[in-house]
Amino acid sequence: MIDVDNFDQFIDLGLEGLFYITMLIFVGFSLSLIYHWFAYGINKTRILLMLAVYLGVSALLFIGMSLSLSSL
Repeated sequence: MIDVDNFDQFIDLGLEGLFYITMLIFVGFSLSLIYHWFAYGINKTRILLMLAVYLGVSALLFIGMSLSLSSL
């Protein structure tokens, strides 16, 4: 029998798993992007500035995602 509490726990577990899968894909994409920036980029100062902006905005988005996930 499906109980409402069990269903809520199942949904929470699924959303948490989706969050971790998204983080794993993000880390892989970011490592690839950073490698290509440093391997094929010319201006290291501009690369570091772009990296700081990219990671800063991404951190804000992931903090927002984790806060909304914890409020469920």
